Amino acid sequence: MLSHILKRGYCTITNNNKIYDVTIIGAGIVGMATARELKLQYPDFKVMVVEKENEFAKHQSSHNSGVIHCGIYYKPGSTRAKLCAKGSEMMIDYCKSKSIAHEQCGKLIVATKKEELEPLEILFNRGKENGVKDLQMISRKDINKYEPYIDGGIKAIYCPTTGIVNYKHVTASYVNDFKELGGELKLNFNVKNIDYSNVDKLVRVSDGNETIQSRYLITCAGMYSDRVSKMTDSESVEPSIVPFRGSFMKFKSEYSHLIKGNVYPVPNPQFPFLGIHFTKKVSGDIWLGPNAVLAFHREGYSYKDISLQDLKEMITHGGLLKLSAKHWKFGARELARDIFNGMFIQYLKPYMTNITEDMIEYAGSGVRSQAISQDGNLIEDFIFDQPPNLPILHVRNSPSPSATSSLAISKEILSRFNSTFFPDTSSSKIIK
Repeated sequence: MLSHILKRGYCTITNNNKIYDVTIIGAGIVGMATARELKLQYPDFKVMVVEKENEFAKHQSSHNSGVIHCGIYYKPGSTRAKLCAKGSEMMIDYCKSKSIAHEQCGKLIVATKKEELEPLEILFNRGKENGVKDLQMISRKDINKYEPYIDGGIKAIYCPTTGIVNYKHVTASYVNDFKELGGELKLNFNVKNIDYSNVDKLVRVSDGNETIQSRYLITCAGMYSDRVSKMTDSESVEPSIVPFRGSFMKFKSEYSHLIKGNVYPVPNPQFPFLGIHFTKKVSGDIWLGPNAVLAFHREGYSYKDISLQDLKEMITHGGLLKLSAKHWKFGARELARDIFNGMFIQYLKPYMTNITEDMIEYAGSGVRSQAISQDGNLIEDFIFDQPPNLPILHVRNSPSPSATSSLAISKEILSRFNSTFFPDTSSSKIIK
């Protein structure tokens, strides 16, 4: 009989009562990077990854800009800043070692008006403090050396180390590494219950029909990180996840030559969103976007996608209501850009004055999981959580640039895993 039950639910034990050392929930890029790192550090461990979808990296890990970020934006000293600076170099090295198509095409962060010059200077100094390599502050003339058709800029930061890659391909490589190391991946396993027994010291993860049992559990549930963590701690309310949808346009093929790399605006420091930007893809396409509007479904890639549960949670979320009251004008502008292509284009005209609506077409959308506190603040740094007296580690918030930082994040997760569950083991013997 379970002496400590977190969630009740009848189910059967799979795999002939096989006991794994670690189960990981979530086969996105962070989950698979963590699984790979776990097998590298503990080759003899039996590791199972469970994923609710019928494929890995189905959502945030594949619906993104595909940029390998340099780490310029993030608060110095934050976990986010440290992991991006380290992770971007690790990502480039990994892509080279695995022959994954990528390109370090660089990025311009462009000021188009005098009011943006001071924020641009602050951002430049932040990048230097974060250890971003080879940053340059360049003039209008130099902007045109890198991007001849960006004719509205007056000054810019040039970051040559910024790159591009298809993160679905990166995740596929992580999966391959993990399986070659002896790991197991189970798809179509939507976790409903998490149980822990003080008798046999095992965690049991169930989808209602099957159960996986292991000694330890790591959750990397992305858009559902708050709900999964609540399965082990019913009092855990912070942070909550709110979905924001971002739509992308792209240049029609005959206009793809107009952008050589990545061109970003000077960001609004009040928001974690980087603004609508020009992004080169490894396919050669040039994407424009994304904007940021509330989604009515955590997997809501269009207005037609509505979840009553998700919608109810949003309209009763005190933090979201406070945030909306404070920034309703921003929300209204983003919504207008989402509906009217002409308003979308108007945002880009200060950078490329000759861009017109007939040059672009719809490219797709993605949904970002944004952590929001009950007091209405956007949570921008990583949050890791270990429920008291349980062999469980939650990744509660893994914000952008998680894909860029995924290899560094996996080492951070394993460092926390080791220090929490194996505190007496020398880190020099564990960390590789």
